[in-house]
Amino acid sequence: MSELILTGVPAAPGIAIGEVYLYRHDEPEFREYCILESRREGEVERFDDALDVTRRQLYALQNRMAKLVGDAVARIFDAQTAILEDPEFIDVVRAEIMKEGTNAESSIHRLAHRFHDMFAELGDEVFRGKAQDVLDVGHRLVKNLMGKGESTIGPLERPAILATDDLLPSDVIHLLRKNVQAVAAELGGATSHTAILTRSLEVPSVVGVKNLVQLAQDVDRIIVNGNSGKVILNPSRATTVAYTAKRKRYEKYQAGLTDIERLPAETTDGHRILLSANIELPGETGAVISYGGDGIGLFRSEYLFLTRNSLPDEEAQYTDYRNVIKAVAPLPVTIRTFDLGGDKVFTDLPLPAEPNPFMGWRAIRVFFDEPKLLKVQLRAILRAATAGPTRVMFPFVSDVREVRKLKGILEEVKSELTIDGIPMNPDIETGIMIELPSAAIMADRLAGEVDFFSIGTNDLTQFVLAVDRGNERIRKLYCELHPAVIRLIRMTVDAGHAAGIEVALCGEMAANPLATMLLIGLGLDELSVSPLALREVKKLVRSMSYAEAKDFAAETLHFDTAEDLGNFCSDVMKHRFAELPIWFGDNNES
Repeated sequence: MSELILTGVPAAPGIAIGEVYLYRHDEPEFREYCILESRREGEVERFDDALDVTRRQLYALQNRMAKLVGDAVARIFDAQTAILEDPEFIDVVRAEIMKEGTNAESSIHRLAHRFHDMFAELGDEVFRGKAQDVLDVGHRLVKNLMGKGESTIGPLERPAILATDDLLPSDVIHLLRKNVQAVAAELGGATSHTAILTRSLEVPSVVGVKNLVQLAQDVDRIIVNGNSGKVILNPSRATTVAYTAKRKRYEKYQAGLTDIERLPAETTDGHRILLSANIELPGETGAVISYGGDGIGLFRSEYLFLTRNSLPDEEAQYTDYRNVIKAVAPLPVTIRTFDLGGDKVFTDLPLPAEPNPFMGWRAIRVFFDEPKLLKVQLRAILRAATAGPTRVMFPFVSDVREVRKLKGILEEVKSELTIDGIPMNPDIETGIMIELPSAAIMADRLAGEVDFFSIGTNDLTQFVLAVDRGNERIRKLYCELHPAVIRLIRMTVDAGHAAGIEVALCGEMAANPLATMLLIGLGLDELSVSPLALREVKKLVRSMSYAEAKDFAAETLHFDTAEDLGNFCSDVMKHRFAELPIWFGDNNES
């Protein structure tokens, strides 16, 4: 067969070359039959026994998962355990058995698929995770009713690259223990269960690869590039040779970074920046420390929902925040308040159906209508901040009025905690995300209201260019290296420094090697990237001078088009850092 190039979403970095091991989620085979009325109570008891067995299995799986990837990620199984207690699921099955005489296997299968389809159609990453959970639990219950018990799949008998429609949480225990070189999956996004689990296990992976299972066959040759999101089926000999060299360079480069975590992010002429990490789950703090981060520049607190089946209460939040703060102390932690809405919604907080949710009722706009939600989170943050340096950051701010209102709520919470005699740290710094064009334009006024800025280039870019980066038809128009975006970053940095506050950047752009020297030259005080990108970005910072970075940044301001600016950055970086295997993309020989 001829070479076929597929693209998806990079979920965990690394390059793998091998043979396909095709894994489909086959439905458990069972017989549908009618239960006599006199035996229906016995069928309900059989269902209840299967529930007990399934609970024990999930508890055991969670313990095994915790040993592999830590307690925080293992909480994914909490959502599955909760399904076994959910009356909307359990009572419906029992009622169907008693009223309709349907055998338990049939009722579970039908209801699990009904819930799965309902969640999957909502199109949100959190709901897709719930769709995975309910299907996983349904399959497990049916197998236990049939006496088949635990899954018999895996570990793989030969080294291979797992090509699958989807990777359910319980699959990880069975499939990723041995011989899995990489994962390519049809479903999932950057925050899906598959992405979280493979990143935690440091298995290269690409998700969202359309039609993969239909196109791939067992033992086909395949290349998975978790750095770029490219998957190549039946690669030519030339492609295989090129990627073999690329993988060797990548592995050699990674091995050569093992000592850099002990060194500061400092240019050759002594200019120091903070190089922090973005995290989504408490279990990622270990990677922040081991890869040499200067702290946590962005804790995306809303992702705590991914491992729970309900909104976390104050105590649950307090525990998670405190664990994170203690784990990295005395380094600072910046906690972003919940950015719900847009592509992150939750069943406990019904959000309205909106034609454009990214520009709708989300983030602080939700808080202003549901202030209790914000107060609970701020109480938890202030209490946890007694464990170490902590900053709170508000997303999606558009004007000064909103900042003053948020600061007022924060002061109310401090007063309430003081009156209640609850220990807290009242001296935490307060900052805002600069991710709306209005905030960037008004940065000089906003700077007088807060202690720091953090530029969120993901949203800033798509709002400045009016490009939904999730829309495949126009995704190519999404470009962080656009003159308009660069000018707004420069404007924000200048406004922040004029007011005497620090300016950070925490979007995906911070980890883009094409942009590193440009961002340093624009004067940013802090870059915050994924833990796995810390060492590579630090290597770049330590390989340039601040003087040349400033000259480089000044040159970029002269370009009129994104194409010219991108080509300039690419040409300069390739020439300046020719000795480094910087990942400019799959079409580049490095």
